[in-house]
Amino acid sequence: MVGPEGLAHALESYVKTLQHQLAVAASFYYGRVGEGMDGLQAMPEHVRLRIDQILWESTGGELLDLEAKEGRALMWGAILQSIEERMGIT
Repeated sequence: MVGPEGLAHALESYVKTLQHQLAVAASFYYGRVGEGMDGLQAMPEHVRLRIDQILWESTGGELLDLEAKEGRALMWGAILQSIEERMGIT
C-alpha cells in the first residue's frame, strides 16, 4: 500500500509532467520551435510516441513543416490532445 508521502510524490510528478507538456505546446504555439523540440525530447518516451501517433493520424504520415504556422498548430494540438488523454478527458 502506498503511503501519503508516496501518493503526494506521484501526484507532484504527474502534475510536473503535464505542466512540462503545456510549456512545450506553448513553445510551438508562439513559434519557438527550437525550444519546443528540446522540450519534446525531454518528455518520457511513451508520451513522445503518443504525440507522434496523433501527428501521424492527423497528417496521413506527411512530414510537418514546423516553420509554418499550420505545422506548429498541428504539433501543439497533438500535445494538447495527449494531455487530455492522460487526464482522462477524452
